[in-house]
Amino acid sequence: MDAWVRLTCRVALVDSDALQRLCTGNSLSVVGAGYDWFDELSGLVEAMRAGQQFDAVVLGLHANGMKALPLLLDVAAEADCPLPVLYVVHDSEMALAHRLPSRMRAPPSFQMLASPVDDGALLAWLNGLDLWDRRVEGAGRRKASGG
Repeated sequence: MDAWVRLTCRVALVDSDALQRLCTGNSLSVVGAGYDWFDELSGLVEAMRAGQQFDAVVLGLHANGMKALPLLLDVAAEADCPLPVLYVVHDSEMALAHRLPSRMRAPPSFQMLASPVDDGALLAWLNGLDLWDRRVEGAGRRKASGG
């Protein structure tokens, strides 16, 4: 865990449910990840357009969140490189995951954890992202594009 914590991961936490945001945010803090929270994907898109950068997105997948999923394409367009997305789904909403478009269910970006998130499973997901390579590649893309 020490090697990962020193990397200082920055996560965008998007969840329309305030209590779920609080719980998942607490889990992110426990495993050593920094995060900014948004109650809607549109807020994340605006933040990225303003220059904020993230290593990953943790998205609460609720019934009202399904309507906003096309905004994930805008998130991807604003990122220097594709952002991994972790979908957090309550047991009662697991069927929603099957309604996701196939391109949003494709590995390696598609991962799903049941709510409330288990800290160990969250840490394992973050550790598996290979953030060092993602940051090096992203920095090269910014330089190449003049940004």
